[in-house]
Amino acid sequence: MAKPTSATLSATGSAAASAVPVARPVLRALVMTLAFIAVVVLALAQAWALWQLAPTSTANGALEPALLLDAVFGALQALMVWLLLPLRYRKPLGFTLLFVWLVCSFVPFFGGMILLVSCLWAAWFPARHRDEDMQEVPTPQFVTYLMSRVSHGGGARLQARLINTQVNASDRLSALVAIQSMPTRTTGTLLRELLADPVEDVRLIAYGTLDQAENEVMQKIFQTAQTLDYAQSNGERHAINRQLAELYFELVYQNLVQGAVYKHTLEQADRYARAALETDASDAALWMIRGRLALANGDADEAQHHMARAQDLGFPRERLVPWMAEVAFLQGNYPRVSELLASLTNAASLPMLNPVVRYWST
Repeated sequence: MAKPTSATLSATGSAAASAVPVARPVLRALVMTLAFIAVVVLALAQAWALWQLAPTSTANGALEPALLLDAVFGALQALMVWLLLPLRYRKPLGFTLLFVWLVCSFVPFFGGMILLVSCLWAAWFPARHRDEDMQEVPTPQFVTYLMSRVSHGGGARLQARLINTQVNASDRLSALVAIQSMPTRTTGTLLRELLADPVEDVRLIAYGTLDQAENEVMQKIFQTAQTLDYAQSNGERHAINRQLAELYFELVYQNLVQGAVYKHTLEQADRYARAALETDASDAALWMIRGRLALANGDADEAQHHMARAQDLGFPRERLVPWMAEVAFLQGNYPRVSELLASLTNAASLPMLNPVVRYWST
């Protein structure tokens, strides 16, 4: 008798392996068919048994036999129906079986038939889930140490080095010294955050930078306010009041004041602007300043009035449009925002404003 060769063994093994996947669907179909038949038989048997026992139990005053039989048939149907359910409906096991058992027990025959038809419908017409490939991902975080690989945006890289407390203290100090040449308007918020930095030298330099910038403006305010008492004409008083309004507004613009001082600075800037407009109401720039002060106070209606007056007096429309769009946004007039920003040309809008213009213009 010839011994089986390795080729024969491998062919036999591959044939057996290929037969396993084919046998599984056949076995599953057989189980589903038997479960289907079992549900129908059990539902009919439940209906027939209750039809026979219910009148007798009611006449004798004892419903326990009928209820017990109904519960048993319901449990058997629940088990068979569970086998027919799609996989995603079988979990959680306990609650699923409990729900199916309650339906089959409290609605004899019809409950099992409705569930059976539902299972067949789900098998023949499966639902299409468009979100099956979607997954929840965490919110991306800005990684500061990767800024060193960027060849552009030197100011952003310097600020990233300052925020990252894991960077060497000497490197952070050098970055802090480097940003001192940048406008306080862009670095004021960062410098205030550095006042609570764990490195003492960083705190001192940040405080010194903010204090120096504030003192420079306050010194100019003090010197200008002294000249106001010696003004001889309306033209001189107008020029001095205008300069004081601009200086107080500079404190707000450079983020040098906060809290109660911020509110006081806004009031002072608006007071001097109103005093200047009393002598010359045709100053469009002052109406623009008053509009921006009203925006800082959150009064969109007053800001709209002042900016409209500035536009009537000849203030450049290209410089007014972004602020008028902000007023419309605060008022909830979003079509007006889109209309205003769409009227700006690429040459008229600032580079940092271009993304906003593109967003509202499309």
